[in-house]
Amino acid sequence: MNAISVVLKEGSKGAEVTKLQESLKKLNFYSDVVDGIFGPKTKEAVINFQKSQQLVADGIVGEKTWSKLNAALQPSDPRSNFRVINVQEFISSNRIKVSNPKAVAVQLFDNHKEEEGKKSEEIVVAYPTGETAEIVHTIVGLPDDSVNAIRRRIELKTKQNKWEIVWVGEQYKCQLGRGSQDWSSNLCS
Repeated sequence: MNAISVVLKEGSKGAEVTKLQESLKKLNFYSDVVDGIFGPKTKEAVINFQKSQQLVADGIVGEKTWSKLNAALQPSDPRSNFRVINVQEFISSNRIKVSNPKAVAVQLFDNHKEEEGKKSEEIVVAYPTGETAEIVHTIVGLPDDSVNAIRRRIELKTKQNKWEIVWVGEQYKCQLGRGSQDWSSNLCS
């Protein structure tokens, strides 16, 4: 779906309502006929979607609801919305000695143990398959006047019983007035 800025509410009609109904249907919020008429069942579906996204549940489709709909309809590529980081630079700057995913996670945690102002840190290691691993490392409360939090995604693969880092990405949450308050690949200003 394209970015649509048209405000829709009960009584609206037309192609934008059809797109809205189709989107809500794909997300299993709407099961009625797609007819391009914003009636009570469409409004109910919009309210349920808004509640699921922690939006104001008023049944009116404005910029925030369109944005959340567009995001919900995006393919679920775990790498989307991450800024790609050069793997060799990441390994070098973090002094990573790749032996296995858990050892990498411990080393990342130890590297950031004493950061001033840090409020919390979380590291999750998952093994989607026997040959792949994913580390998600999140630090909130950075001593930076623009970046409030950073999340790194590190993907590893094993070849002949040896793990190697194959992809690294970062996301940021900015300080107020310095950029996105949601996780984003955009650098804070």
